[in-house]
This record gives sequence, structure tokens and C-alpha cells, in this order.
Amino acid sequence: MKIRHRIALIYSLLTFSVLFCSFAFVYYLSKNYDRTDFYNHLSDKALIVAQKYFEEDELNKKAYDAIIERYVQKLPHEQETILDADKRKITLDSLKTIIPENLALQLLDSTSIEFHKDNKQFVGIYYPDNQGNFIILLSAVDDYSISKQYHLLKVLLWILITSSLLVYLVGLFYANRIVAPIVSIMNNVNKIRATNLSLRLKERKGNDELSKLILMINQMLERLENSFEMQKDFISNASHELKNPLTAILGEAEIALRKKRSEEDYISTLSIIFTEAERLDTLTRNLLSLAQTDYTISNLPHAPILLDKLLLELYSHFEKTDYKERLNVQIAEDNHIYTINGNNNLLRIAINNLIDNALKFSYGKTVIIKLFNEDKHIILTIKDQGIGIPINEQNNIFQPFYRASNTRSYKGSGVGLALSDKIIRLHGGSISLNSEPNEGTEVRVDFTL
Repeated sequence: MKIRHRIALIYSLLTFSVLFCSFAFVYYLSKNYDRTDFYNHLSDKALIVAQKYFEEDELNKKAYDAIIERYVQKLPHEQETILDADKRKITLDSLKTIIPENLALQLLDSTSIEFHKDNKQFVGIYYPDNQGNFIILLSAVDDYSISKQYHLLKVLLWILITSSLLVYLVGLFYANRIVAPIVSIMNNVNKIRATNLSLRLKERKGNDELSKLILMINQMLERLENSFEMQKDFISNASHELKNPLTAILGEAEIALRKKRSEEDYISTLSIIFTEAERLDTLTRNLLSLAQTDYTISNLPHAPILLDKLLLELYSHFEKTDYKERLNVQIAEDNHIYTINGNNNLLRIAINNLIDNALKFSYGKTVIIKLFNEDKHIILTIKDQGIGIPINEQNNIFQPFYRASNTRSYKGSGVGLALSDKIIRLHGGSISLNSEPNEGTEVRVDFTL
């Protein structure tokens, strides 16, 4: 069932339910009022019957004639029964043939009764008189009220059905108008393919749900377009970066196999192959790490990480490399625990890349690393005195495979900073930099506690 029909149907059912309950209540009140009113007429008539038979000797002629005048005005199917209450057993037996025994006993105990049976309404009164005690039982059929209730029921049902149908048609009309923008959105979205992600939905004026939906879809399309472009660039750049070392390896191997060479030539060729293979291995591991960080940190093994301990471990690692004695690590001793929750291996890769970059591009000068707390934030800064980053290129430095124009003579693939940025963001942190060409770069990593 289409949503427009569902909206109209639900609205009609709600209207039908409200009208049905309202009409049922009206019908009940009307029927109850008519029944009570007819019981009152029966009671009055029963009293007139008693006065007609037992008060002639006590009333003047004018009053008695008025009673007789009212007595002759019969009710529909009126029947009267007069019994001597002083003859209790005989009267009880007679009453039991007409009314239930419990009601007969109530009458004999001087209690008036009202009940209905087979569309007839009955009224019984106990009438004491100087001639004795009597029971007046009167019954009649309220034809007028039955006819009125029947016609009222027909009118209410007709109104109920007609109103429900009318509400459904009106509801369907307005449901079509309400759903029309959604249908338009569906048609426009259906036209969007991977080849034309630049298309956008026409935005509406106002601040209603549909306007917000269109805005959210456009924002989603923009993110998808950016993702597709990034993926396209990523594949293109990755293919290029992987192709270079593979070409070098294959070329060197092909040259070495063409003819016999000296031991020195083979050693030279193997050295080139080893260097390119090492470069290929590093690039492959970085690409795998970059792909791995597409998962949220909640899906990766995570545990508390002591940043000061991790930093000291990295310091020990670089002291065993060609960068020995070029790191100056300063950890603020202010009784704070530098602990965050995350994946230790990934965070190690991120910080290692930042330190390695600083050492690589700093002309052999010292790199200063600081770890301290600042207003519920853990701050890590890595400052070098190297070549810096051109100002107009600093916004692109965290894009995969992007390399600044002044780094062409240095080895690298342009993956490290993008990988570090992604890992740090997955750990709830942020990374920023301040750089001046030929003066150095300071990278600032901020983790919120």
C-alpha cells in the first residue's frame, strides 16, 4: 500500500472512530432519555388508573372528570392490571405469570418497580386506599420512541459512512500534496549515478522536515562525491607509487639477467633491488594501515595507552637509528597521568610518522618533543628546525599522497601524514601545524580527556 493511501486511510479510520464513539454516545443518551421519559408517563398513567378506580368518592366531579379525561388518553398497546395486595398469595401467583418473582415480591413490599420485556415497558405501584391496598401494574409499548430511535440510528449511520468516505477522499487529496515532494525527491535521487554525483536536489524554502531531508541528502551527496574523488585519486596515486619501485626492481633484475656480470655489479644491482623492495614494503604497510583506519576505533582492539611510556619507547627506537642524539623529549612532571583509550599499535604508527618526518626534513638539527597537560587536554608537540612547508600548501598536507613542492628531493610516498591524521582523529584527538618555510614546523596533537 502506497504511503498516500495509508495516510488517508489512517486519517479516515481515526475520524470514523471518533465519530462512531460520539454518535454511539448520542444514541445512548437519546435512547436512555426516551426510556426514562416513557417510564415517567407510565407512572403518571398508573396513578391516574388508581385514582379513576379508587378516588371517585373522595374527589369533586370536576377533579374526577379531569382524571377521566386523562385516563381515556391511552398509550400504545396499553394494558392495565389491578390486584388486591391484601390477598398476598393469590396476588403473588397472578403477578408471577406476568413479571419475575423478585419484582412481584418488591411490589408486595410497597416498592414501585420499572422494567421492560419484549419491547414492552412495565410500571408497577403499590397503592394504599381506604378501601384496601392495591397493586396497579401498567404496560405499554413506546412506538414513538422506537420509531424515533430507528430513524436517528439511520441518520447517524448515514452521516458516519458519508463523512468517513468524504474524509478519505479529502485526506487522499492532501496526502497526495504532502507526498508529492517526496515523490519528486525519489525521482531526482533515482537519476543520480556514480557518473553524475555532482547533481543536487532543489532545496525548498522553510524549515520543515522535507527541507531538512533535502538538505541532508545534498550534504550526503557532497560527502559521497568527495569520497569518490578521494578514492579515485587514492587509486591513481597508489598505482603510481606502487608502480615506481616495481618498475625499478624489474628493470634491475632484467639487466642483471641479460649476461654474466661481476660480483660488484651483482651487489650493486641487489642493493638497488633491496632499497626499492624496502620502499615498496614501507608503502604497502602504510597503505594497509590507512585502509585499516577506515574502521571506527570501537571495532579495533583498544585499551588504556600511557602516552609518556609510548613516547619513551619511540625515543629508544630512534636512538638505535641514524637519528641518534637528535631527539629532545620533554615530559612535564606535574603528577598527571597521560592516559587515553585506544589502539596502541595504530597510535604508535601515527606518532612515529610525525617524529620521522620532523627528523627527515630538519637538516640534521635537533627535534624537540613536549608532552604536557593543558585544561583537561593532553598536548603533544613536535618541533623541528627544518625546511618548513610552503604556506599555500599547508591545507593539503594531510591529503593522501600529497607531497609539498620542497620535498621532491626527499624519499617518501605522501601517506604518512594522512595516516597519522586519520589515526589521531579516530582516537578523539586533533592535529594541527604551524610552519614557516626554511624555519621549521611545529606539529601539535591535542587529545581531550
